[in-house]
Amino acid sequence: MPFKIDMHVHTCYSKDGLTTPRDLINQLRKIGLNGAAITDHDTIEGVEKMLKSHNDDLLIIPGIETSTKSGHILGINITTPIPKGLDIKEAIERIHDAGGIAIAAHPQAPFKDCVKLNSKIIDLGLDAIEVVNSSFFPFLPLIYLSKKFAVRYRMPQTAGSDSHIPETIGLAYTIIENDEASVDDVIEAIRKGLTIPFGKGIPLMLRIKKIWNLSANSSTC
Repeated sequence: MPFKIDMHVHTCYSKDGLTTPRDLINQLRKIGLNGAAITDHDTIEGVEKMLKSHNDDLLIIPGIETSTKSGHILGINITTPIPKGLDIKEAIERIHDAGGIAIAAHPQAPFKDCVKLNSKIIDLGLDAIEVVNSSFFPFLPLIYLSKKFAVRYRMPQTAGSDSHIPETIGLAYTIIENDEASVDDVIEAIRKGLTIPFGKGIPLMLRIKKIWNLSANSSTC
């Protein structure tokens, strides 16, 4: 049975996130996803809180979105902080040393700190490319470029909402073609490319709502 996992979700422990751990669980149940990867910016505080309190059937994958000198990298299946400001190679090495996989987050996105897709980054040890990110703008052209690059270099493909508010969780997700659904099983499936990226862009009104809410509210949990 395939599993649907949003591989890129921010909580209120990110400086720019408003989703509480309870919001995350409630929204995953509401939309019928099997789980999500918590990838807060340069912190694992939200991951630690979730792992201490979470005890139901939803799969919560620990992770981080680390800010390297050349763009953002998702470290998936790690519970170890990765310092920001590293070069990409060292960040990827630290993610691997911590037992995780490294995924290029929202590549080529013009309004984000993103990794530029070129043949050089393949040699740095990336494990996958996030080819669908709901915050992409323009959405379809960036998906096309990301998928084209991943196919050319035979890189596994993932998808995530890059959600910062509860309403956008699950707008994009990764279908894991695997019979088992532990964290280790999901990571191994991604390594093997047993994934199908799926999703849509954040609607304009939700983009506006995110900006408005972040400007009007504190991101503290």
